[in-house]
Amino acid sequence: MSVRDTRLADVRRLLKQAVELELSAGAVQRLKWFLYTLEHDNNVSLACRHFGIARSTFMRWWNRFDAADTSSLEEASRRPHAVRAPETDARTVSAIRELRMAHPTTGKVGIHAMLREIYGIEASVSTVGRVIARHKLFFAEKASHQQKRGDTETATGTERDTTAINTTQLTPASSSDNGEDPLSLLPLPPLPTS
Repeated sequence: MSVRDTRLADVRRLLKQAVELELSAGAVQRLKWFLYTLEHDNNVSLACRHFGIARSTFMRWWNRFDAADTSSLEEASRRPHAVRAPETDARTVSAIRELRMAHPTTGKVGIHAMLREIYGIEASVSTVGRVIARHKLFFAEKASHQQKRGDTETATGTERDTTAINTTQLTPASSSDNGEDPLSLLPLPPLPTS
């Protein structure tokens, strides 16, 4: 029995046991690619044309395939192993939130200038923009703000909770255990009235 015959028998066996092995639809599809190739004299080009896939895609899966390990047929996670945590401190986030609530249509450039003038906080325009996006600080009743904050309730007239910041990540556990709003503990000068 040749290597080709062994692989053909393995592929057929795995296809028959696909449900029992709980193979994903993608894994079953890849087994069908292999079966077709093996049944047609290992003609990879023919299989790729038949299934409408790139030869490089086929070869990547073919080289990865191990009949003894069905996980070799499954997609691997593309998620990065480590993702940097945001380094913007809670006081800056709170100040940006206060300014956005007071001036909901002011953009990141304007908020950046006010941060420097009013609070003396140095944060780049990019950082201000990232904080606004990350914490969904879109308080204006404009369609674009409703869309950005994912607000479907405003259209029905239901009031929206404007506490978009996840405060459990911003403060130590001791202050969040007593039920107080941790952001209210941060000292900020009052906004000027204009």
